[in-house]
Amino acid sequence: MPDSTKFDTMLPHVAPTCGDARTLLFAIRRMAIHGIDDAFAVNAMIAAYGMRYRKPLLLLRTMLIDVARNARANIVVTPCCSPRMTAHEHALLSAIGDPENAATHLSSLIDGRGVPTTRATVAALGESLAALGQPLSI
Repeated sequence: MPDSTKFDTMLPHVAPTCGDARTLLFAIRRMAIHGIDDAFAVNAMIAAYGMRYRKPLLLLRTMLIDVARNARANIVVTPCCSPRMTAHEHALLSAIGDPENAATHLSSLIDGRGVPTTRATVAALGESLAALGQPLSI
């Protein structure tokens, strides 16, 4: 029983099962582990958004770079097959889905000086998804 308690502590959130949130989570995980030029992440974005994938992909890459540059500590992600999310992954998806409170979600990941630029990138990503008719909802 102690092992399941440890598992729930390490991965406290259930991963989205379908939709754009799952696609973004997959792309975040692939880019975080294999680099921002990962072909599988690009393929997932093409499959989800068709030929209008470029802007969300570029903004997602920019967001990950901003977060990496301003991170307080290592950002923890799980493998792509994991049915649960870390608190860091949940904070990133929550920031994209709720741009008004993005600063609150991002404050646990990055220090104060990087919040405004990262928040602007996250807001642009959320707006680009909404413009495609696929706004993110967590």
